[in-house]
Amino acid sequence: MRLMHLGDLHFGKMVNGFLMIEDQEFVLEQIKQYIQTYRPDAVMLAGDIYDRSVPPARAVALYNQFLKDLLIELKTPVLAIAGNHDGAELIDFGHELFEAAQYYVAGNFTKTIKKVRLQDDAGPVNFYLLPFADYAVVREALNHPEIKSLNDAMKAIMEVNPIDSTERNVLITHAFVVGGEAPEQSESEKKLVVGGKESVDATLLEHFDYVALGHLHRTQRVNSDKIRYSGSLLKYSFSEEHYHKSMTMIDLDAEGEISIELLPLKPRRDMRTITGKLDELLTLEDEGQEDYLRVILTDEGELLEPMAKLRQVYPNVMLLELERRFSEFKGSQLSASARQTKSTEELFADFYEHHRGESLHEAGKQVIEQTIKVMKGEC
Repeated sequence: MRLMHLGDLHFGKMVNGFLMIEDQEFVLEQIKQYIQTYRPDAVMLAGDIYDRSVPPARAVALYNQFLKDLLIELKTPVLAIAGNHDGAELIDFGHELFEAAQYYVAGNFTKTIKKVRLQDDAGPVNFYLLPFADYAVVREALNHPEIKSLNDAMKAIMEVNPIDSTERNVLITHAFVVGGEAPEQSESEKKLVVGGKESVDATLLEHFDYVALGHLHRTQRVNSDKIRYSGSLLKYSFSEEHYHKSMTMIDLDAEGEISIELLPLKPRRDMRTITGKLDELLTLEDEGQEDYLRVILTDEGELLEPMAKLRQVYPNVMLLELERRFSEFKGSQLSASARQTKSTEELFADFYEHHRGESLHEAGKQVIEQTIKVMKGEC
């Protein structure tokens, strides 16, 4: 059976004031082309379909069109769950009706994990749809007072939902799963819980033939290829600027063995950092002028409206920073009595040299002398 794994779509995402809808539409066209080319038996969406529980209308319309293209035009079943960004009720809406169109979705957590059976030539494959739920929700649903973390919650869920290991089984869930090396996180991921342990031990999920994870935005595996994060559609923070986005294609054979291929996704605009002096950047020949940029300026003096000037050349500058070369001033190395022998002007010159790594120039000395006289009322 051939499967496509996606997660963290974040439809309606705003990044530093820029709405990402058009960028998401651009990538979805590539995904639809891959589905048309490789003809998977199902597409799995591992949560965070929307960026917030009450998404904007354009985000809902985008997801509606995406589902229409997959289910009606491409005739590809879709299995989806809610993530921690999603409104569970919204994701759950109409789920029983949608199954007639082979859209299988779980928004709200229930004691019994939703199970969907699909067939290929080798027999059935069981898909378990486990949406994100806070451990307090799981504790109440299972009437299990000992659940005090997401790891406890996952352990309890697995205990009350045993699987038939003689068949092939796939789990779709949204969690921070760890095992061996710690998975790589990014700045655009929201914590799953406030306080307490939010990670889940990968050993709790190893009895599945494949685990389609959502939550982390980097494409990566946990312990082995059978437990994987697909990553997000796009870069949603500058901590991700060196990530390579992709869709994960899984071929599951008759024995439950898998092979993985990452299908690359090219963004409409890249997200990257450029560094330099303002005048140099304004005259730089850069093919990616439309990219989403973080600009770090290395100029030492005052700048007049640098953002406005930059956006005349780079219209999608998201962040503007000044390079900080100053070190922390921990006070003069002179003793208190020695400092008392120095004038105010000399003490300021020491302070300036400590921070700038150079002596105060003559014009600067004159400015400081004049300023100190004014403050003392001597002129």
